[in-house]
Amino acid sequence: MEQAAKPFWLRGEVRTVYTWVFSLQDTVLRAHIRLALNAALRFVNSVNLSNETLYVSMAAQMERTFTRMEGILRRKQELSLSDAEVALIERRLHLLHALIEARAILKRGDTEHLRLLSQETEELPQDEEVSWNMIPLSLTFWLAVMLQGEGASLVSRLCSAKQLMMEAGDHLVTIRVMTWLARAYTQAAQLHLAQQECLEALALVEQIGVRTPWEGYLYYSQLIVSYARNRLEEASDWLHRLLRSAQDWQQVELLVMGEIFSARLGLARGDLPTAQKALHKLKALIEQEGYANHAPWVSTLRVQLWLAEANLAQASEWAAQTTFSPDAWNPLRRWELLMLVRVSLAQQQYAQAVETLERFRQYFDRPADIQTAIEWMALYVVALHQSGKSEQAVHVAARLLALTSPEGYARLYLDVGEPMMKQVLLILLQAARSEVAFPREGEEAPQDDDPSTAAVSISRSSISRLLAAFEQEQSSALESLASTQEIQPEPTAAEVQRQRTEPLSLQEQRVLRLLVAGRTYAEMAEALIVSPNTIKTQVSSIYRKLGVSRRAEAIALTARLHLL
Repeated sequence: MEQAAKPFWLRGEVRTVYTWVFSLQDTVLRAHIRLALNAALRFVNSVNLSNETLYVSMAAQMERTFTRMEGILRRKQELSLSDAEVALIERRLHLLHALIEARAILKRGDTEHLRLLSQETEELPQDEEVSWNMIPLSLTFWLAVMLQGEGASLVSRLCSAKQLMMEAGDHLVTIRVMTWLARAYTQAAQLHLAQQECLEALALVEQIGVRTPWEGYLYYSQLIVSYARNRLEEASDWLHRLLRSAQDWQQVELLVMGEIFSARLGLARGDLPTAQKALHKLKALIEQEGYANHAPWVSTLRVQLWLAEANLAQASEWAAQTTFSPDAWNPLRRWELLMLVRVSLAQQQYAQAVETLERFRQYFDRPADIQTAIEWMALYVVALHQSGKSEQAVHVAARLLALTSPEGYARLYLDVGEPMMKQVLLILLQAARSEVAFPREGEEAPQDDDPSTAAVSISRSSISRLLAAFEQEQSSALESLASTQEIQPEPTAAEVQRQRTEPLSLQEQRVLRLLVAGRTYAEMAEALIVSPNTIKTQVSSIYRKLGVSRRAEAIALTARLHLL
C-alpha cells in the first residue's frame, strides 16, 4: 500500500487507498501510522471543495476515522507508541478536524470564526512533512482571499510555500498552492503574474498526466485576467472550461463562481437575456447549497441588470432600502456598496456618491486588495468629475492608470461607463501630450528628487488604447444589433404602418442608438448634452411610436424594422 499510494493519489483514486488503509487492524495501522494519516488527509482534500452530499459523506467517514485513531491513542502503552508518535497523531488529528470545520465555516461566510480557527492552527508546531503545514496556510488563504479580500498580503508566503512543495516533490499539493498564488496575484492586480502562474500549473498538470479538481480554479483565475483585459471571447472560452470542470468534479462552489461571471460577461456584451438566465441559476444554486460568501453577488448583479435596462426606479428602490455602516463593515458586501455608488451616479446624486466612497475608503483603498481598490478608484474618478472636482478626479485617474496600464486593464473603465470616464481620459491625454506629471493623490508636487514623492507619469499610448476600447465597445454593440437582423422575423404590417405614420425624429434616432448600445439615461444625457428628464421624455416617445414598453422590445423591433 505504501508503494502504491502515490501513483493512486496521482490518478485520483484517493478513496481506494483510504479504504484499504482503514480496513487494517489496529496493530498493523499503528505500524504504518503516517500512511494512515496521509491517506486521511488526501481523502479530505479530495472532497473538501465538492458538493454538500459528498462532503457530508466524507465527514461521516472521517468521524469514524477519528474514533479509530483516538482508540489507538488510548492504547498507546499496549501498542508501544512513543511520546513523539502520540504528539504527531494528536497534532495531525487536530489539523484534520480544523480542515473539515473550516469548509463549513467558509460556506457560512463566518469571518470571525474562521479567523480564530486559522490563528489556532498557525500556532501549532510545524510538521515534519510540509504537506501538513499547508493546512494552516489553506485556512489563512480562505480567510484572506475568500472572506476578507486581502490576497495580495499572501503573495510572498505563497511563493515560499510553492518552492517548498516543489522541493518535496509533491506535485498535487504544488498545483494547489500555485492555484492559490494565481488567485492572490489577481487580488494584487498583477495580471501578468497570475496568468503565468496558471499556465505553469496547467503545464505541470499535463506533464504529470493527472486530472485534478484544482484545474477549474486555474481556469477561474484565467477568466478573471481575460475579462479584466476585455478579451471577452477568450474569457468565454475559460468560462466554458471552468463549468465543464465544475460539473465533472461536482464542485458546486465553482459552478456558483462560473454563473457570476456568466452574468458579468452577458452584461459586458449587452446580452441581457443571458445575464438574466445566469442570475436565475446563481440564485437557485445559492438558495440550494448555501455559500453565504457569494450571496451578495445576487443583489449586485440584479441591480446592474436594472441599470442596464434603464430601470432606475427599481434600482433606486433597492438603494433606498440598502444600508451600510463603517462600524459594522462586512467585506463580503464590498461589491454591493460599489453598486450602491453606481445607482447614485445614475440618479445624478454625485455628491452623495463621493461622500459614500470617501466614508468607506479605509475598506477599499488598501494595498492588500488592489483588485477592489481600482474598482473603487474608477468610480471615485467619475463621482469627483461629475461633482465638479475635476482636478482631483484627474489626479486619482492618473494614479489609477499607473496601477492598471502595465497589466492591460480595460474592462474596468468600460464598465464604469463611456461618457463620464471618457471625458477624464481626454483631459489626461491632453496633459500627457503637454508632458505634465501628476503627483500621487493627496501629495504635493515633488520639489526634489526624493523617490518617495515621485510623480505619477501618464502614458499617452495607454490612454489612447482605452479610448480606442470605448470606440470598439460602441461599434461592437451596433454590429451585434446588425447580426441579429439576419435572424429576426419579418416585421408585421401593423409595425411597418405604425413607423410610416409616425417616424422617429433625428434626435429620437440618436437616443435609440444609445438605448440599443445599453447606455443608462444619465450616460445618454451626457452624450447628447441634454437633461435626463429630456431623455426620459424622448424614450417614452420612442416607445409610444414603436408600440413597445421595454428596452428589450425596442431593440428587437429596431432590428426587425432596420431602424438604425
